Amino acid sequence: MPLKIVVADDELPICNLISNMIDEFDDCEVVAQTSDSAKILELVDQYRPDVVFTDINMPGMDGLTLAHRLQREHPGVGIVYISGHANFASDAYNLDVIDFIVKPLSRGRLEKTMEKILRFKHMTANLNNGFGPTKLALKNGHGLTIVDTSRIFFIEKCGTKCIVHTHAGTYETTETLAALEKKLNGSKFFRCHKSFLINIDNVEKVAPYADRAYEVTFQDYARSASMRRDKFEEFALRINS
Repeated sequence: MPLKIVVADDELPICNLISNMIDEFDDCEVVAQTSDSAKILELVDQYRPDVVFTDINMPGMDGLTLAHRLQREHPGVGIVYISGHANFASDAYNLDVIDFIVKPLSRGRLEKTMEKILRFKHMTANLNNGFGPTKLALKNGHGLTIVDTSRIFFIEKCGTKCIVHTHAGTYETTETLAALEKKLNGSKFFRCHKSFLINIDNVEKVAPYADRAYEVTFQDYARSASMRRDKFEEFALRINS
């Protein structure tokens, strides 16, 4: 499948130029672009890109803030900065971004970036082949609870905490759902809702129960999770892959 890319720059002509240059590469697709920094996270949530190309010095939410938000909310999405300010480079690399390109952008420089992106994609694909962690350490107070990931039904966000539903009962942790999702990268877990992370292997049925939502039920478990309507197709593709 082609690399899905979102492009963001507060100057629309530059945004269009970057998008056109990326589209010239095989197996790359710009799925969305914006000159409004406030819309970047919305587009990432909607299109689930592999990479975001963004200016680092944008009004509203700057690129560094964006990186912190993406790494917390969408840890599998890579970031490439394109900026006219080389002095931001050290801050950018401290955030573990894929690349930092100083404007003006050239095709030769973009080719090097694409090579890095493909290595990033290959690494991510290897992590998602179902060979993820078999144990999950849950922080709670000053201690840890070790849970077998295959015995987890789903993880539910409840206020400032998360509840882990397992064959052996429920466990409470102070870790965020995004942090747990990152720990489980490579396992068969799917973020089906902002408040739910489900174990695909333990799902029994997914059925509509409201206008924009589905109910997810599990084998031999009375509790259920919710799935957003726009996540259903992605879930079906994941099941059949």
